[in-house]
Formats: sequence, C-alpha cells, structure tokens
Amino acid sequence: MEVTLDELLLSRDNRHQMHLDLLEQYPDQTLVSVTMVMPGPVKSNSISNALADKAEAFLHHYKQLQIEYITRRDLNTGSEIYFISNLPLMETKRLCCRIEDEHPLGRLWDFDVIRPDSRPLSRTELGLAPRKCIICGDQDAINCIRARRHSKPDLYTRVEEIFAQYQDTPDDYEL
Repeated sequence: MEVTLDELLLSRDNRHQMHLDLLEQYPDQTLVSVTMVMPGPVKSNSISNALADKAEAFLHHYKQLQIEYITRRDLNTGSEIYFISNLPLMETKRLCCRIEDEHPLGRLWDFDVIRPDSRPLSRTELGLAPRKCIICGDQDAINCIRARRHSKPDLYTRVEEIFAQYQDTPDDYEL
C-alpha cells in the first residue's frame, strides 16, 4: 500500500510523541528509535518487515547495548522499533553507529539516538562522518537524497540487493 506525504508527516509526528512519552517514562536512560531504510511510496512490504524482524532479533541478542525495554510498531508507514538502553547517550550512539556501519544489514537500518530534549544526536557530534549514499558511496547520503541524484527505483533495487545478499545473517551476529 502506497503511503501519502500526509501519512508520512503524521507518522513523524506520532514517532516524536512516542519519543516524548518514552523520555518521560525513562528519564535517566537513553532512548533509541530504529526505522528501516525503504525508498519509494511503499514503506511496509515483505523486505521492510523482514528487515524489522532481523533488527529486533539482533537487538535482543546484542547485549552491549544493555537494553532494558524494547517495543515495536508495524505501521503502513514502516516498522518502528524503540528501545531504552542503560548506557550513557554518547556510548549508545557509538554502538548504534557501529551497528549501522558493521552489521551486514546495518545500512538498511536507521538508528536515531534521542537526546533528553527529544532531538536526535548526530554522528558528526561524535566526530564520525555522515553515512554515505547506498548507490554511489561517494557522497553523503543526505546530499544525494536532497539533490535527488538517484531514482527511487534504483534506490529500491539497491535495498533489495543488500537484503538478498545478507538476509540469512544470524540473529546473534557478532560485531
């Protein structure tokens, strides 16, 4: 089912409200919001759902994050996983960046570590480079997205290729 721009904007608002609720409920821990990288108008499909399954299973096995609470919402606008870590904010961000960079499916997961003021912590605040484009690998992903350098079908094809290559990665994959 294709998602409209209004639905995407509403889902962002709802995700932000979820952040606020969890930050209030767990004020002394670190909140992380995980979404799937899924270009195009269809955000919930067999690949995005399988990616969410793999992310959730991996998180249950990845003890370094010291997860106290985890929940998942499967929506037309895509799956969202929220978890609370007992680690400090910056340490949690470092581990999440490591997952994005080193796990075979990590490029298809977006980990947002949320500050107490509900804003996401950026990679650059840790001295890390922004994520690179999944197509060209030369430019920062955000620059390619903003400039619309690659077509949505090409982006989706690349997501399919990455997923097909690594869909059998074990849930307890070690970084």
